[in-house]
Amino acid sequence: MQNRSTRYLVLAAIVGFAAPAAADDVIEGVQAAALDQPRVKLSIRRTAKGPELVPKGGDAETVLEAFLDTGASGIVLSSDTISALGIAAAKAKNGKPVAFHDVGVGGTEEFGVTEPLHFTVNGYPTETSTLASPVGLRAQIRPEGGVLAMIAPSMDVAGTPLIAGNVIVIDPSPLKNFDKLQTMLLPPRDKRIPKTSRTVQLTGVSFASFTRVEPEGADAPAVFPNPMIGPHPFRKDDTRKPVTIRHNGKTATGTFLLDTGAAASMVSTRIARDLGIALTEDGAPVNVDNTYSLPIGGIGGMRVAHGLFFDRLELPTTAGAPIAYAKAPLLIADITVVGTDNKPFTLDGVLGMNFLVASAEIAGGALPQVGEIVDGPFKVIVIDVDRGTMGLEPR
Repeated sequence: MQNRSTRYLVLAAIVGFAAPAAADDVIEGVQAAALDQPRVKLSIRRTAKGPELVPKGGDAETVLEAFLDTGASGIVLSSDTISALGIAAAKAKNGKPVAFHDVGVGGTEEFGVTEPLHFTVNGYPTETSTLASPVGLRAQIRPEGGVLAMIAPSMDVAGTPLIAGNVIVIDPSPLKNFDKLQTMLLPPRDKRIPKTSRTVQLTGVSFASFTRVEPEGADAPAVFPNPMIGPHPFRKDDTRKPVTIRHNGKTATGTFLLDTGAAASMVSTRIARDLGIALTEDGAPVNVDNTYSLPIGGIGGMRVAHGLFFDRLELPTTAGAPIAYAKAPLLIADITVVGTDNKPFTLDGVLGMNFLVASAEIAGGALPQVGEIVDGPFKVIVIDVDRGTMGLEPR
């Protein structure tokens, strides 16, 4: 599932700061959008032991800043990065550029494909971790005029091919001072990986069958599975516990994509209707209080999504009670992909960073303004995609 991230154009006019209230271990106060998303620093080589690629002219930064995105099953480099580093696009036997097709929140979008590359990953904002370079990975080339280029110009995306085999450690405390999240990507069993008292089980799900490369048989970019919370959506016998949502006395369950590249969280129209919520043609809740709207963008375009504060959201844990949120903000939007068998699949939901780190109330339309800011509920977040766990340590 390539980079179905939710980004926001403007976050301005900070009004206040508050801490989330907790009663009976239920987390309250989460707002619509996270203040930040995790990032890493990348350096790129053509071979494992070759020289680092540097910008033409040598005036720009050598180390690239990229979103660390569990919702992206590939590595996405901006057209600016491709041009600055002189990275070549892959070509088919007929001499034409290879095209990679994917589907996201706004429809389909076409990407180019790079030559084989080797990546070194470092922590952010300080270079606190270094990992061995993956061998022979091809990345996607983001179109210059695509919506992601408008939302985050020159930003690259480090997806699951760079996360696999490693452990994400996020320290959200810098957000208290409106600094960036402190992020490390560490090898397993590294002594810097902190212990956590709550564990959410993750399910690795491959969306490779929902992508397409042209011409058929051409070199495709690396595509790795994405972490989800709940039973495997393509295996009927999976007994893992689902995410649970409650509203107005009704209950619905589903499997959610864990998306560190998403500032906001969302739920499908199917789940919303199962909870008794009527929707207009454009997905707006009817006759419901505590609603809000946000522009969301990703692959395929941008649109306004409508949401509301649901009574309760529960993340299953491996032991003990679930991690529960009261008044949980979720946009209502369908992310539907079509596989090579022409069968559509719609995500039940997306768990974004607003449920994990400091979040903010958002008001306004295309240029939203930030209202109340609420501190995040956890001291540390540890995501181990290979082991299938997300460790959380409450504040």
